[in-house]
Amino acid sequence: MKKIFSLIALMALIVSCGGTQSYKIDGTVSAEGFADGDTISLGYSVDGASYTPESYAVIKDGKFEFSGNVENSKLYYLVNHKTEEPLVILFLEGGNIKANIDNEKNEVTGTNSNDIYTELQGNLYTYFSQLQEKQIALYMDTTLTEEQRESVLNELQTLSEKASEVAREFVTKNVETLPGLFILVQCANMFDDEEFDALVAQVPENLKDESNNCLYSVLL
Repeated sequence: MKKIFSLIALMALIVSCGGTQSYKIDGTVSAEGFADGDTISLGYSVDGASYTPESYAVIKDGKFEFSGNVENSKLYYLVNHKTEEPLVILFLEGGNIKANIDNEKNEVTGTNSNDIYTELQGNLYTYFSQLQEKQIALYMDTTLTEEQRESVLNELQTLSEKASEVAREFVTKNVETLPGLFILVQCANMFDDEEFDALVAQVPENLKDESNNCLYSVLL
């Protein structure tokens, strides 16, 4: 059950080479609660708790834009400046990044790190939605018999194991990228000590950037 709730938490929450590279973020907003003139901020956290905005963009005609330079992949967030609500995780790296903010699905694509992370989210979405559905049934459906409750618990365990395997495979394949490091931190309890230490040893030096300390410091 521990892994089940770890995955639910992750749901609520899913490397470029060295040298300075330019990036551009083209964003679209169709979610309720936003209007032209509202501000989106782009920033990061160095401790996993506080948020440091780095730049701002004003929504115009349902769109916003950021551009600049970056040396290595960094874990950033797009945040509603008015409410300080995080909107989406974004891996800031060289290239053309597309960010879509809507009520159904927030998605970031266009560069390697963002593409593989979005693909992971898609692969996990079916499991997460089923986990949520089963959890609601387990705790809200008062008509379930003990036998039925046991059956739901078994289904939850099976779904959790399948989702865990997807996450484990992603980390094993992508630990040398920032999305791989991010998921390793989120799902650390899915690995035994030997597996975990071996994966940490593969984290490249260029991911130990100041703006990513909230991730790497957890592994020390």
